[in-house]
Amino acid sequence: MDKPVTNPRICPPGSYRLISGTFWMILAAAAMLTILILLLPQQVFLAISNYLQIITACGGAGVICFLYFRCGRHSVMPYAAGAFALWGIANIAWYFNVAMGLRAEVFPSLIDMGIIASILVLMIAYQNGLPKKSCAPQYILGILVISLIIPAGIILTRGFTGQTLVTFLYFFACGSLIITSLSRGYSSHPFLFSGTVLFAVAFMIYPVREMFFTANPLLSVIGTFVTAGLALIVLGLVGITGQKET
Repeated sequence: MDKPVTNPRICPPGSYRLISGTFWMILAAAAMLTILILLLPQQVFLAISNYLQIITACGGAGVICFLYFRCGRHSVMPYAAGAFALWGIANIAWYFNVAMGLRAEVFPSLIDMGIIASILVLMIAYQNGLPKKSCAPQYILGILVISLIIPAGIILTRGFTGQTLVTFLYFFACGSLIITSLSRGYSSHPFLFSGTVLFAVAFMIYPVREMFFTANPLLSVIGTFVTAGLALIVLGLVGITGQKET
């Protein structure tokens, strides 16, 4: 079982249905936007995608705080809210730089440190709020291999630079996040796990795109992966609070 909820509260009637319905709609919007990447101009797609990501991250942080203070103080919530807020701030800075024509200066930069920090804070949320469960070692080994071999290959081909170092940090943080989520029981928290994988995979692709494929417009689809991942994580956290409406 998950760590017990302390200082339980009674949620306002309909709050769970409202929150779940909102983030299901966000998930649907991300899926629709993924299809529209083939139809929309790149700048329009990028703008809509980033607005949706920012709304999901900042709205998610607010919802998680609400769940913590009004629906039971589950220990996973404060770190998760912090991770969402930190990621939202970093993405606002990223999009501001792109909108100002500073696309070449967004990678690597301090923005990457903010994003990587948010990934690690989310990992800490799972470590502190969800009990560890048994997991097949071959799954963990496979994730470790992917998380190490790809950035190692990039370092071998491109040398040790700021870009390759940040790429390694992205893969290390994302691999650690997936392993932590996997070892907390993926079958017990399917929304949380699937959202975490989408979110982490997006930020394994991101540094590779920034180094090798910035001219490929189709790789902007990772923004919808982020939105869908964050929405699924919120839906998973709604379930973790363990509250039942009457």
